[in-house]
Amino acid sequence: MTIELALIIILGIVNVLLFKTFIKIFLKFKIYDIPDFSRKIHTSKIPLVGGIVFLINILLYLPFIFFSENLHFFGGVREMIAFFVGAVLVFLIGLYDDRFILKANSKLFFISLIIIITISISDTYKINELSFLFYKKNILLENFGSIFSIFCILVFINAFNMMDGINGLSVSYFLICLIYIFLLNLNTSFFLFLIIPALIFLYFNFRNKSFLGDSGSLLLGFILSCLFIKTYNEKLIYADQIVLLMIIPGIDMLRVAFKRVLEKKHPFNPDQSHLHHFLLKKYNFKVSYFSIIIVVSSTALLSMIIENEFINLIQIFILILLYSLFINFSKSK
Repeated sequence: MTIELALIIILGIVNVLLFKTFIKIFLKFKIYDIPDFSRKIHTSKIPLVGGIVFLINILLYLPFIFFSENLHFFGGVREMIAFFVGAVLVFLIGLYDDRFILKANSKLFFISLIIIITISISDTYKINELSFLFYKKNILLENFGSIFSIFCILVFINAFNMMDGINGLSVSYFLICLIYIFLLNLNTSFFLFLIIPALIFLYFNFRNKSFLGDSGSLLLGFILSCLFIKTYNEKLIYADQIVLLMIIPGIDMLRVAFKRVLEKKHPFNPDQSHLHHFLLKKYNFKVSYFSIIIVVSSTALLSMIIENEFINLIQIFILILLYSLFINFSKSK
């Protein structure tokens, strides 16, 4: 039996036990999502255990670093500390929000502060230049790099958080992005500590036994942001390829935020005006879920196998057009 296979089996068993245990604990401590039969249409109290299980998994990765250099995903101590400190802090903010409700502005402030701490500890998660397939020269950001990095991570975390509206959608997107990054890095062990809990979460989530909560969605958004920037800084992916991967949640966030501002609402207050909500009102869950996942996964596949500047630009244009058609068709009677 290989190390990877043994690790898969162990992580599988551990994660099933973790979910079952924390489902009971979070119900006891009232960390659950209560249905309101308008925006939240589930019929019972669902514990928000996704975040704590994912956090435990990435912390479980730490002992493996000392067993073999081949298992070491991080390039140095500062890079590793920045990632884990940021992840723990983001999770804690989300957990507080799950239990006591945090105002949108306060949450935005604290997440921004955590991002500043993260990129201050390690430049690995800071974007210093922009590199595109369709433009041969790199665009140096110089002193603007830190501000741009904070903005990008903040936007991605919020876009990811806004995807968490129907069962399985955000974690399926998380898995697609993880597999994409894994195929560029080919570091099996680290990604197993994220992929295995994601797969097991989907099982409990589709059965309405567990939700991510803000502790989970904010944590996974932060993790993906760090992984994308780290992979980008290692010259394994271009900026326009990242745009392709996040364009559906990205433009959905921008549309919804702009709409809320026009209606004199906070751009990050929750409602039912997202793409998946429109699809869900017109079609059933399976159509809504698979239509978005198929588009995102197809985009990821094309982005990886076709590294052509014109093809990528055409894809971006087609996806924006497709998103517009999704919205208009879903709104139609």
